[in-house]
Amino acid sequence: MSNQMQQQRYVGIDECREAIFGTSNSAPSKRTFADWKAKKYFPVLKVGKRVFCDPEAVRTAIERRFKINPINPV
Repeated sequence: MSNQMQQQRYVGIDECREAIFGTSNSAPSKRTFADWKAKKYFPVLKVGKRVFCDPEAVRTAIERRFKINPINPV
């Protein structure tokens, strides 16, 4: 369990978005990312008024929600 806790890295919302998508133009906007957070598309950790995310957990949740599998895999 302690090994798993060491691997988790919590960052702010903007840093999490940049860690997942980079700073390219194809990344979702800050507003879209905040909307996804409000709709609980990915897990967050709230401490007081501050909100933190684990980039790996967010990436996994986004992939699970938005990934489209092919009908006939090759």
